[in-house]
Amino acid sequence: MRQDTFLLADVGGTNTRLALGTRNGLLSQTTARYSNDNFNGFSDILVTYRAQHTNQPIHSAAMAVAGQINGHRAQLTNRNWSFDSDHLADAVGCEQVHFINDLSGLARAIPVLSPHQLRSLQTTLSSHSNDQSLVIGLGTGVNVSALLGKMTLSAEIGHTSSTRPMINMIEAHLGDAQLGFDTVEDILSGRGLESLYQLSTGGVLKASEICATYKQNDGARSTCQLYGSLLAELIRELALHYLPHNGIYLSGSVARGILETPARAQVITSLTQEHPMRSTIERMSLSVITDDAAALLGCLEIAKTNA
Repeated sequence: MRQDTFLLADVGGTNTRLALGTRNGLLSQTTARYSNDNFNGFSDILVTYRAQHTNQPIHSAAMAVAGQINGHRAQLTNRNWSFDSDHLADAVGCEQVHFINDLSGLARAIPVLSPHQLRSLQTTLSSHSNDQSLVIGLGTGVNVSALLGKMTLSAEIGHTSSTRPMINMIEAHLGDAQLGFDTVEDILSGRGLESLYQLSTGGVLKASEICATYKQNDGARSTCQLYGSLLAELIRELALHYLPHNGIYLSGSVARGILETPARAQVITSLTQEHPMRSTIERMSLSVITDDAAALLGCLEIAKTNA
């Protein structure tokens, strides 16, 4: 079997990750991470990456993009970057470029993730499997992707309306200051966490700083606890929509940040509180993807499938 080399990219709203891979896996020491703020567009990142790594021939490329995919074009949701597969194929010198939504890329990675790339939050003794998994991404934006076998289902959950239970929680915590939380992304993205903190305390901190100061900052602690309850409400709703008996996987910088604090207990407590479908929820395992570059493995699966 020929040993093709693939270019793999995970382009988020804040950062871009690239690597080279073959059918045997990612090539060691080729994974790189770039802050999008330091570049005018993806083409500049590509030039930088190719200059830093060997210019060996690339058979094809697979890119996970945090935005809309429309045939051979893609557009980032939270940054004015657009992509054209034909132009990128010319720039890379490869046969073809495949686009996939970033959460779909993560979903494709689920079957090949190793235990050290995951952290279990809720285990289950249930033997029931329906070959359905769900990835929930919480970072610059919010979205999900379901996995059925090897088939992914795209969505735009972040832009759907906030649920009434979520609004009720915010109103109970903030009173009338809850204006501006119209969508799921308004609440559970990084800027959502920052808004919850600012409205609760009057202070301004980045999402990462709110999580990092959980123990010494009362405002950060109460905000993270509120976020944990809100996150549990979203998980419950999505679990009942998708019935992912093969597991629910949380990903993204905000998910990792919150779940590294004691607020993770609030997520589990809220998720398993009394509810008509509680037993169904408890039969689903819950994990967080700890590997920041996991989507690249999903891109590799896409590249191998289409080679």
